[in-house]
Amino acid sequence: MSAHELDHLAIAVPAWSPAGAVLNRELGARWASGFPMEDFSPCQLAVAEDMRLELLEPGSGEHSFIQRFLSDNDGRPAPHHITFKVHDIRAAIAGACQAGIDPILVNLEHPQWQEAFLHPKDTGLGFLAQMVQAPHSVEELTGSVGNGLSCPWEQSDAAPLRLPLIHGTVDSLQQARHVLCDVLGAREIDAEAGPLTAGFHWDEGADLLLTETPQGSIDAQNPSSRTHGIHGILAVPADVQWQLGDHWDELDGLLAGGTLHPELGLRISSVGHVPAAAGP
Repeated sequence: MSAHELDHLAIAVPAWSPAGAVLNRELGARWASGFPMEDFSPCQLAVAEDMRLELLEPGSGEHSFIQRFLSDNDGRPAPHHITFKVHDIRAAIAGACQAGIDPILVNLEHPQWQEAFLHPKDTGLGFLAQMVQAPHSVEELTGSVGNGLSCPWEQSDAAPLRLPLIHGTVDSLQQARHVLCDVLGAREIDAEAGPLTAGFHWDEGADLLLTETPQGSIDAQNPSSRTHGIHGILAVPADVQWQLGDHWDELDGLLAGGTLHPELGLRISSVGHVPAAAGP
């Protein structure tokens, strides 16, 4: 077992601003950092407990992998990967190999940021999993908050919410359980939602809820649900002690009742919170 934290969810978007404005309005998410790069341009927004959401915009280079990802999704935003912080990246890589998964894009050159990825074709998770060993925040690594860039959208003063849950669908829950527990160090939460749904917990960060769903039964009215992967997040006020294991009975209605935001390709459900009004 390797991961100790589900650190953040990264979302591929054509441009930061439309998605960032939604995250600020709906979650009180605050600009933390952002900088342009050739392959991709990342920015991070912070919510309660300093959990992050990351927006990935196509980079300036001709062969940006984020542009390819968006093109494969008909130009629509969509969740791209989840980042898991690990104590020992080499042990995490070895564990993945022992489980029959060959990590890709391994980069151990920089002591302050060492990473490897697990491809969804190998894990069956429906999303790219990033394993990172990094003792510092992105702002500390880049040397300045925002790396000289200011927030490109107007931010509200709403209090940041807490994100206790990320949810999605998989083709095989058994395979997902193997990867998340045996490779990424999750503890499975005792479920009362039936054999096709499972929750996964790490020492820090959000929990992950996955449901085994046949491809043919995915909601055709929800573009973000046409393939397996991450489809939504749950938000609660920072002072609300919401835990997945206490709310199995209400989960279906709560998650289905969320709002799909096309700027994110993601559904946001909330408990005990009224989003800030959109600007004119």
